[in-house]
Amino acid sequence: MRRFLILLCITVSLSAHAQLSYYNSDAYWANFCLQANFTRPALTDTCLVFVSNRHLHKDSLRFVDEFVDTAGLKYFVLQKQAGKWNVFQVPTLTDAMRLLPEKRDIVVYAEGMGKIFTSNVERALLMRSQYNVNVVMFDYASINTTYRPSRNFRFARTNARLSAPHYFRLLRQIQQARREREDWVEHIKVSTFCHSMGNIIFMEMMKHQPYDSLNNEPFIDNVVLNAACVPAKGHKDWVERIHFANKIYVNYNRSDWQLKGAHLLTFARQLGEKPKRRKAVNANYVNFHGQGGRQHSYFLNFPWNDYRMTPEMKDYFAELFGGNPAVLEEEKTLAKKQPGAQESVN
Repeated sequence: MRRFLILLCITVSLSAHAQLSYYNSDAYWANFCLQANFTRPALTDTCLVFVSNRHLHKDSLRFVDEFVDTAGLKYFVLQKQAGKWNVFQVPTLTDAMRLLPEKRDIVVYAEGMGKIFTSNVERALLMRSQYNVNVVMFDYASINTTYRPSRNFRFARTNARLSAPHYFRLLRQIQQARREREDWVEHIKVSTFCHSMGNIIFMEMMKHQPYDSLNNEPFIDNVVLNAACVPAKGHKDWVERIHFANKIYVNYNRSDWQLKGAHLLTFARQLGEKPKRRKAVNANYVNFHGQGGRQHSYFLNFPWNDYRMTPEMKDYFAELFGGNPAVLEEEKTLAKKQPGAQESVN
């Protein structure tokens, strides 16, 4: 089994490298144009907001790099027009959100290992189009295209930890916007979605940032911890500190081969693989083993992947991303009720 998992990790790494070669090519980067500071977009229907802690190099083809800039956050609005992306830097999150063409429910999306800026754009676009939401992508450096896979695993985990203060700052801005009833956040729902190593950011925030300031009121509708590449052991402690969300969901799949690889590399069962017996009383645990197969990113339909979500899966994530309570009946959908876990109810 161990030998098989090592071979699997190598296979996954080679596949990821092939995708990165495509997204990091000069030809692909040529589809992105960082606009001059004084310009403002004539927005189309296809727009994204990125909050990034990468270094910015305005005069380079690859205008954001593959390292974390601990000095601060950058805010971008991305507009797709005639197959090209116009990228506009703006001063604040509020400036960015007010440039979106229409108000929709918001998903604050943090990805896992292996994403450069352009591949994060692809994922954010898929989420926006498949679920009809406005996406705020928290964009951090989760891979270096010059490193070997083993080094990148450590690199991504380190950068996720370094990004926790920035993610905390982003949530504080959303909290403040809610308090002040800013127009872009009025009468809409806001959810956070962390996938894979993106959950390291959330975990580190709950362990080491002053999270009590977030807990003054529930300003997030759903916190979704999806396929979490963090230890299952001890998760109860930090998850039960989350009081700023109306609902918390932990999605897991014991057949997730990428998390089995992480288990092998870290010598620890991963939360997104299978939770331990000690579960957080404030969380809803949803088992994707039945229909998720061996998939890791089972929340989107990817054009390059033959796997497709069932209608029940799509409905479940649509409810989550819409900020609504999500219930999955055992016979019809993915969930198996977990002893000791709180159930989602409408």
